[in-house]
Amino acid sequence: MKKRSKVIKDLIMDKINVLQALESLSFMLEDIDSEEIIKWVNSELSGYLSEKDVPDYRKLNAILIGDLQVGYAVYSNVNIPIVDKEALELFSSAKITSPVSTIMHMAKAEEQIEDHCLCMEANTVLVNHYKVSNGTVIRAHSKLSMYSYSNMMAKIKDKCLIIFKELESNYGNLDDLYIDFSDIEKRNAVIEKIESVIYNDNSVIIGDNNVIKDSVVGDNNENR
Repeated sequence: MKKRSKVIKDLIMDKINVLQALESLSFMLEDIDSEEIIKWVNSELSGYLSEKDVPDYRKLNAILIGDLQVGYAVYSNVNIPIVDKEALELFSSAKITSPVSTIMHMAKAEEQIEDHCLCMEANTVLVNHYKVSNGTVIRAHSKLSMYSYSNMMAKIKDKCLIIFKELESNYGNLDDLYIDFSDIEKRNAVIEKIESVIYNDNSVIIGDNNVIKDSVVGDNNENR
């Protein structure tokens, strides 16, 4: 029976977090000769330079909530309807470019907030321009879906595990954090599989209708 790599066991058991897993992966893939894979690892570690480069699993759903003044009355925390398609997409989604270290902290914050949701401030001038309700929006924010950041962390962790297993299957134990990619045919096959893992989203979805208790998607165990 082959000895499983420590990084795989540690990640599964939450003895290392996703940031540490990506750092290990960065060492292992130094010589893989794939611009796409190296760019993905570096972007997860350091953040994405542009929203257009953000992969699908970093695109979060949101609803537009605000305080609406109609005459002398103020209605707090109401849904603000938007009919313009492009404006609706702007206010009802968020592309997260932050490095994984920041996402870990946001996921932890989700667990500490009573309704498990996080908010992003919205530009009230734009909201008032595109809204279809009566009155004036005096404050507005996009409220992310429940456990958005925790869900994202789980997906990144899942991708790391699949990649580690693929590398272990082809190159054996990964404890040395070094892989000899000199076999070009094998390397190209591995590159194709890893790129498929990166850009295909087949991870577990944690949505608004799911309940997570005592979740530790790798964020609450930094340097355990």
